Amino acid sequence: MAFDAFVTWMLLSQVGVPGLLGKTLSSLSTAAFAFLYLRRPGALASTGRFIVTSITLISLLVSYGIFTLLLLRNPMLQWPLALIAASAAALLLSLIGYSRAPRSSLER
Repeated sequence: MAFDAFVTWMLLSQVGVPGLLGKTLSSLSTAAFAFLYLRRPGALASTGRFIVTSITLISLLVSYGIFTLLLLRNPMLQWPLALIAASAAALLLSLIGYSRAPRSSLER
């Protein structure tokens, strides 16, 4: 989630990409990076790899959705505030998911 926020920040502030396009590019690049990173040999066990990949992709979708909804519903809202709110919500969701993942895989 921190990588997604960093890439979004760099695209929007340094490159000057429009807000929704920058967040879309950032989310896609982060999803590709996370997918490739978790697919490397010896990353995690097979069930753990699926759970971590799922949590990561769901958190990315939540971050993208909150960012998009905040900007579309509140046109006067600046993108840094929307980015902070979306990143905080996605980070909280991913932390909850990652903390519960080991317990749910052990119960099976």
